[in-house]
Amino acid sequence: MIRYPAVAGSFYPDDKELTLMLERFFSDLGEEGDTRRITAGVAPHAGYIFSGYTASRTYKAIFEDGLPETFVILGPNHTGLGSPIAVHPPGTWITPLGEVEVDGELAKEIAKISGIADLDDLAHKYEHSIEVQVPFIQYLAEKAGKEVKIVPITLGIQDEDVAEDLGKAIYEASKELGRDVVVIASTDFMHYGPVYGYVPFRAHAEEIPHRIKEWDFRVIRRILDFDVKGMFRELREMRHTMCGPGGVGTAIVYSRLAGAVEAELLHYTTSFEVSRSTDAVVGYASIVFRR
Repeated sequence: MIRYPAVAGSFYPDDKELTLMLERFFSDLGEEGDTRRITAGVAPHAGYIFSGYTASRTYKAIFEDGLPETFVILGPNHTGLGSPIAVHPPGTWITPLGEVEVDGELAKEIAKISGIADLDDLAHKYEHSIEVQVPFIQYLAEKAGKEVKIVPITLGIQDEDVAEDLGKAIYEASKELGRDVVVIASTDFMHYGPVYGYVPFRAHAEEIPHRIKEWDFRVIRRILDFDVKGMFRELREMRHTMCGPGGVGTAIVYSRLAGAVEAELLHYTTSFEVSRSTDAVVGYASIVFRR
């Protein structure tokens, strides 16, 4: 089963400019490490001109810690297609950088252990939240001279129960198969502005990104504390518009089981820094969890 790119040429370049852009993002890349302390990471999924550098900070940290065998990538289902919790079945994903294999054995094991996930490719067909992560992985795998696999999982339902189920299923499946994995939670944070129909506060244009950062950091503090229930509580109380909390909760649950003891915010920005528009402002964060 082949999954073709849906957003190449829009969210990220579909030609040689993609490699040039990634080279700029990773201009400070160090040597590949071998400590393998990182259990999971959080990375945004907007257009690369807005959030690509922030995403690169997560992947830079993972590369310098040591690449895993398999990246399990969780992203929100923006399209509404397919299964509510969809693990991509065995197959191949294609991007302008080439092909990457789905770890079919691990995908099937996660779906088997989970009480809620299905093997389903339809949910992934047009979804961008996972696709935009793949070129980062391909670029760094080539740098390391390694073959790295992926397990893409889209979430149409996102709550504490989903996070607990999937976090445990990923952990148990990876242990059962002896897989070395890193979980990637693909999410953007607050979506503010008339374009999103969400204007919870009014402020001078230059102040809006600072206010958005304050709101996002209420959620980020919970993430850094490994507090899944607290994160969802903040989101509900604030009516926050973070789009991928289920994946982040899954990453936290998996990381706790995998022995992680610390989390670090590596980078934070908003789309306003590029667009200078308050019609649509989105927050982006890079976070890693370590043993």
